[in-house]
Amino acid sequence: MSETATPDAPARPEAQPPLFDLLARSWSLGAAIRDVAIDKAGKAAGFALEDGRLALMPVEDPESALNRIRVEADSGRSTIRARQKPVAAPILTPVLAGEAPMLAPSGMVGLIAAARDGRIHRVTPRGQVIQIMAKASPICAIASDSGGRIALARDGRTDLHEEDGMARLVGLLTPGPANTLAFAPDNRSLAVMLEENLLFGQPRQGYDSYPLGGSGPLAFSADGAWIAGSNGKDGIWLLRRADGGIARIGNFRAAPGSIAFSKAGDAVFASGAFRAAGWSLATPPIGDEAAGALRTGRSGLVLIEKIAAHPDRDLIALGTADGAVSIARIGQPEEMPLRQADGSPVTALCWSADGVHLAIGTAAGNAALVTLPPRLFK
Repeated sequence: MSETATPDAPARPEAQPPLFDLLARSWSLGAAIRDVAIDKAGKAAGFALEDGRLALMPVEDPESALNRIRVEADSGRSTIRARQKPVAAPILTPVLAGEAPMLAPSGMVGLIAAARDGRIHRVTPRGQVIQIMAKASPICAIASDSGGRIALARDGRTDLHEEDGMARLVGLLTPGPANTLAFAPDNRSLAVMLEENLLFGQPRQGYDSYPLGGSGPLAFSADGAWIAGSNGKDGIWLLRRADGGIARIGNFRAAPGSIAFSKAGDAVFASGAFRAAGWSLATPPIGDEAAGALRTGRSGLVLIEKIAAHPDRDLIALGTADGAVSIARIGQPEEMPLRQADGSPVTALCWSADGVHLAIGTAAGNAALVTLPPRLFK
């Protein structure tokens, strides 16, 4: 049986709320949020809670900001009417893991939630929990593709499974556990990041090895031409698949906790600095880490903890260590403040596939789905 959480009280209709309250649905979940994922159909956002549960919110909003915009006929000025009804409470699953579950979009329906002890569940957008693996064999990392396959990293091996029935398809022996897994956009190739090296290839045809190890995020560009990963210490690396060209970028203030490729901006960004750290892929920093550097957003006194690139526009969302969230245009110094700082780090940040919704989670257990009308960025 699922539970429900109590949403934050709605803003008073007699006062003009700030932008965040006009655009966002927000909830207090009572446990730290460690990750967020949106299912492939764009139906639900799932927030992984530190107490082992998953909180689900429908992406579709019956009282969406898109429907509350009014354009004055004489001036063309846009205003957004305040929300009239309280937001619906999210669905909370039972405890699925001993800590925050690892998340991946399901190739069938909803999300995959994996516990490090080996239990794996599929969770539908309406909160139905279906156990698909009960094997007590510890899992270190998980990834899924859009073809219904799941990659699981265990100590000394990475296995590829069919999600439907979890039949094992093929395995890869590794010198220790993989820290992060990621499928290429074409769904044929898999990247396996270990402490000291990166293995990349097609599971049935073999892997190439690169001296690009680390821990933390691992990401592909939209066209699959680039792979980027965190070294788990003070920087990131970039691998150009066409020729094996490698860029290493260091001197971050903290280990980058998120990496994002911008398709529209042809650029890559990483958190872990006092401003958005980004580089153009047209002039990549191979051999010179200053090459292609993009000055985006403002430099401040608070670290960027999470960063997410808009799927279609040259925009990035920035979440800081004090809880603030803003949106910046790539290569421009201006930022649009979205969420005010509240002292709790932003721990999860994710755009919906259509770029209309931004999911936000914090270490204090505050979750939000922000609907961003396209006219805001014209």
